[in-house]
Amino acid sequence: MRANFGKGLSVGLLLLAAPVLADPAPQAPAPAPATAPAQPLPFRLVNQFRTMFGVHPGFRANHAKGALFEGTFTPTPAAKGLSKAEHLQGPALPIIVRFSNGGGLPDMPDTHPSYRTRGMAVKFKLPDGKITDIVCISTNGFPVSNGEDFLGLLQAIAATKPDSPKPTPIETFLGTHPAAARAVATPQPIPESYATQPFFGVNAFKFTNAAGETKLGRYQWVPEAGAHFLSDADAEKLPPNFLSDSVKDRLKTGPVKFKLFVQLAQPGDVTNDATVVWPDTNPRVEIGEIAITTADPDSLAAEKKLLFVPTALIDGVAASDDPIIPLRGAAYGVSYGLRQAGR
Repeated sequence: MRANFGKGLSVGLLLLAAPVLADPAPQAPAPAPATAPAQPLPFRLVNQFRTMFGVHPGFRANHAKGALFEGTFTPTPAAKGLSKAEHLQGPALPIIVRFSNGGGLPDMPDTHPSYRTRGMAVKFKLPDGKITDIVCISTNGFPVSNGEDFLGLLQAIAATKPDSPKPTPIETFLGTHPAAARAVATPQPIPESYATQPFFGVNAFKFTNAAGETKLGRYQWVPEAGAHFLSDADAEKLPPNFLSDSVKDRLKTGPVKFKLFVQLAQPGDVTNDATVVWPDTNPRVEIGEIAITTADPDSLAAEKKLLFVPTALIDGVAASDDPIIPLRGAAYGVSYGLRQAGR
């Protein structure tokens, strides 16, 4: 059914309902000695997630719950005009897709009222052994524009308790960060399936074609099945893993498809601040389509070994000066290293 759009308390990659964030038996990392120098920001971010959600060895610090699928990507003729990147020239390439739920709890049910942000990461496997990734989320825009503010947001969430005096830490943070406040107020309905959820690349990238022409744009994945959502009441009736299970059910009758678009920046658009959403009137270029054909039968083990990172780029696509891009790459790498170490 189509949605009665319920309001979630998600902010970007997070859950703002602080009371539900605590793991039943969290294992927070040991605090650094008071005299120790501050760790680099990517480490502090990962440690903050692990403090909030508990330590779950072998799982990501954020977007811990996920499911892997495989399929193919076929570029459109228009893709060549935008970028000379190898995966946009043709023919079709194999891909790995990971759908996920935001937050650091691997067993949080899909139906949880505060578990609203979803993720879609796609790894393109090129013939010469190279890879490139696209990592998107279900919200169009991010709550903060830089890493220090992101850490501040996480810390404000963690510090807010049911009995916190007013204004609470999160209320104080939102009062001084209007973009984050807007993100809280934006409805995030629960989709019928991962296959009916649009996904957005909140950061701008530079696309350069063979003629040397460069344009700035942001990725968008549009489900071929359309965008369909559930009312909160209907979602409550569904099993805990219905989002990935529904994709598997759809695969019994054919591929699950998404079209890939790049929304182009126009003169005057802000390209280095992920809190600024570009107008829907901006032109979009359809650069390809994925066809998901199979579910990984050993998804849990396989996804622990994989790293999807927005900084895995090849010639023809480059990062903009958005400071969130390198931060995401570094933080994902820190989480990956801990995962491989079984920590």
